[in-house]
Amino acid sequence: MASDESAEVSTGPSSTATTDPSKLSIADSLSKVSRATFSFMEARQNHNVIEKGVDFTPDDIVDPDYVTMFDTFSHAAFESKPRARSEVALKGKSKSTTDMGMKVFATTISLDDIHIDYTQNTEEGVIPDDVDLELAPSAFYLPKDYPIMSYPPEVLIVLKETDTQFMFELPCFTYEKGTSEAIVVEEENEFYQYITVGKGRNRKMVVEETQTEQRVTQTRHTLATRPQKKNAIVFASMWDMHDTYARLARVKPAEEPDEMVMYQSAAPTLLRKRSKVVDTTNDKGYKTFAEIGNTPEFFDAVLLTERVLATLEYSSQQKKFRGLVSIDPLSLDLIYIYSLKPLWTFECDETANRPITSISFNPKNKNILAVGYGKYTYADQFSGLVCIWCTKNPCKPERTYNFQDPLTSVAFSDKNANWLGCGFANGDVLILDVTSYTIKTIARSKRDTNPCFEPIWAICWRDIDRDNQYLMTTCQDGRINRFTSTKTHDFICTPMMRLSTVEGQMKGLVTPKQCLKVDVPITRYPAALCMKWHPLVEHIYLVGTDEGCIHKCSTHYLNQHMDVYRAHSGPVYSMEYSPFMDTLLVSCGADNAIRLWIEGMDDVIMTLNCPSAVFDIAFCPINSTILISASGNVLSIWDLRRKTHIPCAEYTLPPSVSLMYIKFSPSGDNVFVGDTLGRIHTFHLEDTPIPPFYQKELLDETIKKALCTRPQLLKQLDKLKKMKQK
Repeated sequence: MASDESAEVSTGPSSTATTDPSKLSIADSLSKVSRATFSFMEARQNHNVIEKGVDFTPDDIVDPDYVTMFDTFSHAAFESKPRARSEVALKGKSKSTTDMGMKVFATTISLDDIHIDYTQNTEEGVIPDDVDLELAPSAFYLPKDYPIMSYPPEVLIVLKETDTQFMFELPCFTYEKGTSEAIVVEEENEFYQYITVGKGRNRKMVVEETQTEQRVTQTRHTLATRPQKKNAIVFASMWDMHDTYARLARVKPAEEPDEMVMYQSAAPTLLRKRSKVVDTTNDKGYKTFAEIGNTPEFFDAVLLTERVLATLEYSSQQKKFRGLVSIDPLSLDLIYIYSLKPLWTFECDETANRPITSISFNPKNKNILAVGYGKYTYADQFSGLVCIWCTKNPCKPERTYNFQDPLTSVAFSDKNANWLGCGFANGDVLILDVTSYTIKTIARSKRDTNPCFEPIWAICWRDIDRDNQYLMTTCQDGRINRFTSTKTHDFICTPMMRLSTVEGQMKGLVTPKQCLKVDVPITRYPAALCMKWHPLVEHIYLVGTDEGCIHKCSTHYLNQHMDVYRAHSGPVYSMEYSPFMDTLLVSCGADNAIRLWIEGMDDVIMTLNCPSAVFDIAFCPINSTILISASGNVLSIWDLRRKTHIPCAEYTLPPSVSLMYIKFSPSGDNVFVGDTLGRIHTFHLEDTPIPPFYQKELLDETIKKALCTRPQLLKQLDKLKKMKQK
């Protein structure tokens, strides 16, 4: 018996204890077969099939490298040495199998010859040939009266229990702590936690696919019976749909389950579900018209109704304003007379005889414009008023906000289109939310941080970052302040610059020498009447003062300007950059002149003379050489490429009116003009030259023609162009 046991143990390939051929291992027998196969294949390699000089010898069918695979794999998926679960679980085994290697042998057995017995029904809709089938219905026709198949009155169902198949089994052991068995169990628990919850769950795994295909098929017998149908007439008006959607809006949303529900004692299936409660009564309990008429919902409904009615009243004017009706550019009777056709006027009883001080268009919706009403002269006594107008409703403003102090400037925010910055004659600055029908203040300046007590003449928004903005204001006392809103809703004022009176000779316009003053002048700080940001450099801005100078300032240099030059012999009322040439600046002032400047050149490029003081000027956004100015009660249209000594067209209003502001619509065909009587006139610009394709080149040629008698400026202009090209 001892010799037999030693023979069975030493059955490896290196064993020489026995020579009984009946007790040879399976690996030895297979190795002999493989060696025989290799010898046959090696002999076959000596015979090649060559025809017409081409080798047609077939390749080997069996690859000798993959006939046998020994335990040389290091991947976790092919681990050949399983871990011992525990000593109790391995009880009964005479020797551990952890030292045995894994051998995988190749096979040439066809998988089609293997019969797999499934315990479950895996029929994939295959119908035997001996079963009679009904005729399948057409794809475009289903029978109406007769069903596709009939069902027996009784169906016999036999339920059988299948054998239980254990896919995975993890036995539970309990041992006394401190024993060897307990130490093994603790190690097993730690390893289980490591591969399921710990870092071991991120290990690499190999996913093997099975050869069993699962298909879900549908036979012709699974067609359902055609449902019964009938015709019915249903009418739903707009009111019915409105009530339906209003009722659905009152449905309370489903409450999200609380995390504590996951730890309750009762099962979730035993809990009673809460049904949605629909409030059929009015949420706010409005009963009378006096209560309904003061709600924002009613105001919104009336606002939309007024827009529709106003559109019907101004149907032809709206078509011109929207560009639906235009003049044929190829018409034979086309003449360039630069005509302004009146469309409508924004005015109402509340705005009558109130001077317009500022106009701002909404950056997101160009149909919305904010108008500030204040006072024109120092002695006027008016309260402040802000009106929000819409071009779809010229009859009545959609928002009105009344203030005690007169308005001097308004400006919409670029980031938050609902925010409107307002400057007052007493130096206050606030931000309004125009979505509210009543005054809703986002931020307001405080006297402990705002040093200004004079009128705020200009206000504009600038970006801090992608989400935040701040306000820049210019004041009568020469201060340029920055207002920033903090997280605590405080509107903090930060002084950026204070302009000082310029003395001595300056570059720019040559003016007569002023008389010497006997005493020290009272005003040492000129008023900053207008401000314009540089179109290319973000930190540079220009400020026009009441002494006729334009200061070039920067947010990087506080309390000092970068450059200054005299532009007018009187106050500078407005400045504007050309939308087609970033270096071309036009300014207007109280000396009845419009002057064009180019950045980098000290002399005036072009001067346009008007009958009286010019309060505002605007470039046409679609034609680079056309601009409109407002001087007194005269509206002048200039075309620089045609003539500059007189306007191409003039339109005169009554003498009691002074024009204050001019704004072009983004389309370039409409002009908004504000006057001192609280009216905003809307004109349609017609009979103008066709806009050229190369706008900048045309403007450049126009400037060169105007400088043909000044060769020194032409040389400077050429040098500037060469420097920019470099």
